[in-house]
Amino acid sequence: MTNSAPAASSSHAVRQYYEQNTRLFLLNGRQGSSHAIHRAVWAPGVSDRQGALNYTNRLILDHLLDLAEAIPGETLRAADLGCGVGGSLFYITSHLTAPIWGVGLTISLHQARLARRQAVQFGLQERCAFIEADFQHLPLAGGLEAAFSIEAFAHSADPPGYLGGAARLLRSGGRLILCDDFRTDQGDDSDDWLHAFRGGWQVPGLSRPDWVREMAGSFGLELLQDTDLTPYLRLSAVPTWLAGAISRSGAVIRHPYWQSITGGVALQQCLKLGLVRYRFLVFEKD
Repeated sequence: MTNSAPAASSSHAVRQYYEQNTRLFLLNGRQGSSHAIHRAVWAPGVSDRQGALNYTNRLILDHLLDLAEAIPGETLRAADLGCGVGGSLFYITSHLTAPIWGVGLTISLHQARLARRQAVQFGLQERCAFIEADFQHLPLAGGLEAAFSIEAFAHSADPPGYLGGAARLLRSGGRLILCDDFRTDQGDDSDDWLHAFRGGWQVPGLSRPDWVREMAGSFGLELLQDTDLTPYLRLSAVPTWLAGAISRSGAVIRHPYWQSITGGVALQQCLKLGLVRYRFLVFEKD
């Protein structure tokens, strides 16, 4: 893996971003019982916000069900790389009847502590564990059936290092699942909205899906599914002039939570302009 100074610097920025913002995300958001720090997806059949927040969790669960059927009687092992406060693993381990052991990695010690506490409250501490770790330097052995990241891959300052590390974790036939924002062929790196999104949300790994597919292939990961979930997002109605004013204010108001707001406003503009799409990618290890 790459151990460059820029990557280390970016990891520190992401750690600080979540250490300082997680409690505010949970207090000011509308996660309810989902404990999700990711977007709501209003796909066909979704009727309420909890269902929308758990939609991506359900997509991942469906793949884990397939993997569990391939190893009847065995314990399915999965890793959530960038697990936040554990919402996805809580959903999956509570809905999967087959034996499962999941481990969640978060770069934030605060998030890891919250996730461990919540696992005990849910009675899921025997099915999932949470550790503070940087997924650029994975402290896990291989042989897992699945690894997944929801809105975490783009935080990587070294996407090839992430993909190589994830591939190392998986057994043959195992699956890597990425749900995240990906660049399109519209615009270029000088676009102000892309710049504001990257800086506000600390997403140096924002990549094009064709590049990710090619790089994953070099690590023995074959693309099985590429689903565009963007049409199912409910985008903000903030007018462009106001979005621009909010984005520019980020240069003056340096509070970390305001930086996340300016990044989120910029992301909405990126999605509206077609600069970014929210995609669900699944790869299989050869």
